[in-house]
Amino acid sequence: MTDNLQTTQYKQCVHCLEQKPVTDFLRRTGRRSGPASRRGSCRSCRKTRSRITAPITVSAANQEAAAQPAAPLAAMPEAVAATAVPISPAENAVGPAVASKPAAAAAPAVAPKRPRPSKAPARTAGAGGKYRPRPLPANYSPTDASLLRTTRKGTVWMRGKTDKGRRWHQEIELELAVTLVKERAAVIVNRTTIRRLFSNKDFRSYILTRDNYTCHFCGHYGDTIDHMLPRAKGGHTTPDNCVCACNECNQSKADKDIDEFMREL
Repeated sequence: MTDNLQTTQYKQCVHCLEQKPVTDFLRRTGRRSGPASRRGSCRSCRKTRSRITAPITVSAANQEAAAQPAAPLAAMPEAVAATAVPISPAENAVGPAVASKPAAAAAPAVAPKRPRPSKAPARTAGAGGKYRPRPLPANYSPTDASLLRTTRKGTVWMRGKTDKGRRWHQEIELELAVTLVKERAAVIVNRTTIRRLFSNKDFRSYILTRDNYTCHFCGHYGDTIDHMLPRAKGGHTTPDNCVCACNECNQSKADKDIDEFMREL
């Protein structure tokens, strides 16, 4: 018996401040809790607190009775008045309030619906928010470069596909976009976007097939592409500016103008 008393451990409850056996406390569950960790409230305090915080349920008949004004004891029958327990004014004031809480919880108030905002018209380049270009005319031509407009950044979007079919996009200047559309290298998607018609591999095949693998300068067999206006002088890789050329003419021309090179031939 003495051995059991000596091995019993006690702990002070945080609510009643009494020393009670550790077995009256719940174990702590957590990664950092030790094997002997216990919670702060004892078994009796937990039961008391659970009774206090338990929800109060009142039937509909009791709610109606609480809503009606209490009849005075003088108007009650003698037998009922003798067994009635007097209620203090404070308890009488608290009673209806306690009974009304479950009723409010049973029927929660429905929040009024907010009116939906009206749909705003499509925003253009001058309006705030997300940029949306104006729609193109119904009978527009995809090669009409006069329809192009710049975005807020002062650029035009250009998109296309690589040789492996992956999509890409980048921002270019309006002057370059107009040149690509006029020289049949791109078409208009909308007022701020153009699309390249050829990938690098498709463009090479298109030029060689169009010129029938014939050099534009000497008339012999050719399998390379040369820019009539060199890229060093502002030329672009477009169908109107590129021709088929043999390897010898392509290296001889280099960055010369086509008139200057033809005079040398």
